[in-house]
Amino acid sequence: MNKIQYHYTNFAKQAFFAICFIYALLRFLIMAEIVLFKIEGYYQATNIPLTLLMYLAIFSIIITLFRGHRFCYSTYNENQLTFHNNLLRKTRSLELKNAKVAVFDTRGVSFYSSPSENFSQETPVFFLPFFRDGIIEAVQINRFYKMLKEMPDMQVIKRFKVLPGYSKKWNFVTIAYGFLAVIVFLSCATPLTLFIVLLQNH
Repeated sequence: MNKIQYHYTNFAKQAFFAICFIYALLRFLIMAEIVLFKIEGYYQATNIPLTLLMYLAIFSIIITLFRGHRFCYSTYNENQLTFHNNLLRKTRSLELKNAKVAVFDTRGVSFYSSPSENFSQETPVFFLPFFRDGIIEAVQINRFYKMLKEMPDMQVIKRFKVLPGYSKKWNFVTIAYGFLAVIVFLSCATPLTLFIVLLQNH
């Protein structure tokens, strides 16, 4: 079976989530110091079970977002295409013999059971998305595209020149995540300083 995977959108996005994790970790360590050193005025007001549950949820969300592009992938051969979602533990499949048209547009690949002049008004029998918390691997989707082109009963339509997610206009996404990463990184200074002060004074 051949595989079509997803890649993280850009390095700045991954750096943003990593720094968010560090920021949350610093806040967690401060809370741990408050509990460990029983700092007056704060220790008594701390609901330890609820706080631990909150930080567990925060860490889980950040890790899920950081690795989100790994949860979905597709497998295929000359007969069948299957989309896997490991996060929801779901799969859906298409027998390629039941599809006559494959439309590659800016959102993904839509498969239709019969030829038509206006695909926008029809419901596809199967949809393979280009974006799932990341962008689809260019080499792998190109290999899949070539396989479909070689199938005698399959009409393949491509409605873009550059694979969505790889064009220059997506640079603004990198810039936006880079800006957010810098803001969160600068915000780490306060909890880091507080963590060090509490450690030195106790």
